[in-house]
Amino acid sequence: MGEIIGVVSGKGGVGKTTVTACLGAALSHAGHRVLLCDGDFGLRDLDLVLGVADEIIYDALDASEDKEYTDDAIVSIAENLDFLPASQSARWEDIGRKKYKKLVRRLCDVYDYILIDAPAGIGKGIESILDLVSRCIVVTHPLWVSLRNGARMIQVCQEHNIRDFAIAFNAVPVDSEDIDLYDMLEVLRAEYVGAMIPYDEDILTYTQDGHLLDLASHEFRNVLAPLVDYVVTGDCWEDYDVQKQFNAYVTKKKAAKEEVCTPTLASAGESIFGDSNTVLYINRGGWTTQHLLVQGKQSLWRRRKLK
Repeated sequence: MGEIIGVVSGKGGVGKTTVTACLGAALSHAGHRVLLCDGDFGLRDLDLVLGVADEIIYDALDASEDKEYTDDAIVSIAENLDFLPASQSARWEDIGRKKYKKLVRRLCDVYDYILIDAPAGIGKGIESILDLVSRCIVVTHPLWVSLRNGARMIQVCQEHNIRDFAIAFNAVPVDSEDIDLYDMLEVLRAEYVGAMIPYDEDILTYTQDGHLLDLASHEFRNVLAPLVDYVVTGDCWEDYDVQKQFNAYVTKKKAAKEEVCTPTLASAGESIFGDSNTVLYINRGGWTTQHLLVQGKQSLWRRRKLK
């Protein structure tokens, strides 16, 4: 049977959906059969991140009410990666929670791992999900308000006899020197770090376009490696190894950005004199001799028109 893992947080907006999608992609690329479940009934958004919002006809509510709809409700995302959407109209208070649990447990026979993107906060939804899962990934930002809510969520997990969890620090600033990993763990009263995921504007762009899995499949795979190992083996990396993985990604990203932004001394362009020869123009601070020549030619044309 497959294992059910909850991706939870105390505060909304910390990146549970992003972590769920990226982790699912990384696990599927490692050869594991993965099902992503949107557990936020009434406020689903995992379908948007995955880029399949227009492909949903049936959802988890339909499948839990009638198992004949199960295959129709599950959407194939990629090889070894499927998605079960939540209902957008019904809330956790309105659905048969026992039927939903039965549905997810039945799907354990098909998948190696089921990742449930849990709703934020404390309520019927998170209680139902915690009754299902064997362990949790607690997602938080490196901000005091998120850390305090994350600590409360850990308490809720422990109240449901879930002692096996790892922390995923999301949107960690890449230029801040004030981030102390051990201070954050002390606030959370946690021991194990699953991953440190850097803040990256590309995530916002890929998420908005519904292509987040493209980013997770390439650049983010190394950052997610500690979290993948935790899911597969149950063991977390040492804290300094997780930090080292984070620093390596940041260094590589900065180097790539500097390489793109560095101006070259000369760039090729077309001649402004109407011939077909390729001309090299000097580039100084973003202004090339080609711009200066064109401006000079335009100025000469205006002076002639004035005469």
